[in-house]
Amino acid sequence: MKEYISKYGTVSAENASDIIRNYSGTVYAVYSDHFLCSESTDVDISHLMELRIFSEESEFRIFRYDLGSDFFWRYIDDTSFRQALSQEDDEFLKDFNNRIFDEIHLLDCDREKSHGYSYFTRAGAEYSLPAENAEKIMIRNYLDYDKNGMLSVNDFRIVKIL
Repeated sequence: MKEYISKYGTVSAENASDIIRNYSGTVYAVYSDHFLCSESTDVDISHLMELRIFSEESEFRIFRYDLGSDFFWRYIDDTSFRQALSQEDDEFLKDFNNRIFDEIHLLDCDREKSHGYSYFTRAGAEYSLPAENAEKIMIRNYLDYDKNGMLSVNDFRIVKIL
């Protein structure tokens, strides 16, 4: 298990709602036919492909590859990650800032048509976000180094909507 992952496992579709209820934050859900971003953890499990519940300090992610199959899940908590890094012998690897890389991505939105919580892509598709007049999203990448010092990005999570 990677140091940044606090918990992980698998869960059946029948029991997925039970584990989802344990987490709170902003919800990003990808269904078989659409996506949704809101503050509600009420989800349609039968059509859910991926769900992320995120905050500035943590993210719970649950996903599956096919409808009807079991879900895989993992929980990243930066506070726990910082504590795990304190046990690291190498001073470079012990530094939290050497183990993450934050990126800012622009949202695809037509500023003239978008307002409040309602957004339109430049191609005309409509979507909503639980943030008013957002323009960007922050992504945190989790970095690892092999025995030769080669860097790799092992995972990422949503941090916040800006």
